Amino acid sequence: MTPYWTLALETSVTDATLLLAQDGEIFAQTSFTSERSQECDLYGPLQGLLQKLPPATRLSEIIIGTGPGSYNGARVGIACAQAIAQVHHCRLAGLCSFEGVPEVLESEEQDGKAWAIGDARRGSYFLMPIIKGRCQTAPRLLEEEGFLRHLADCDGPKITFESVQRLPAGIECLQSHSTAAGLLSAWQRRSAKEKETLLATPTEAFYLRPPHITKSKKKPLLTET
Repeated sequence: MTPYWTLALETSVTDATLLLAQDGEIFAQTSFTSERSQECDLYGPLQGLLQKLPPATRLSEIIIGTGPGSYNGARVGIACAQAIAQVHHCRLAGLCSFEGVPEVLESEEQDGKAWAIGDARRGSYFLMPIIKGRCQTAPRLLEEEGFLRHLADCDGPKITFESVQRLPAGIECLQSHSTAAGLLSAWQRRSAKEKETLLATPTEAFYLRPPHITKSKKKPLLTET
């Protein structure tokens, strides 16, 4: 029987991880640390990992963490995954990166709820429920007062990828991170129908808000007609 090969990538966090799995079991894995230069730091570890595939072997599927986290990291990881998927003629599925967090996987086993929180910049914060290990709604952006008010009503662990110093003072939360192994575990817990839906959905990075663009103060040039 032909082995089933999975490549899992989590590049939306500072401590990025990559792995190959054969028939659901981790075959090889690697990691690297990058703050803002994932487009440079990813390729060496990724190339080394793919070289561990047996000769003439093709991947069966690719799993990628889509954030919310480092938008640049998620975007670079997705672009690489899409290119590899074309070469290997396989499909790609994106999972919310918070689904690969150990505390979220534990809450899924208990049929519970966890909360992804973080600094959305520009004086706002995001709040997103992870229900039974699955991200089911988009992050909600709130100003500080509303964020604290809603957070007080949230039962279950609150988890952030960032330093807690970036959040309002007094919040009790866990600083954690997603891993490729966590994403693989979350993927394996999906039903066949859920997997098919994700594989058929275009993979995009979580983007909390449109980019802030400063308009030029220069007057537009007049053109002759």
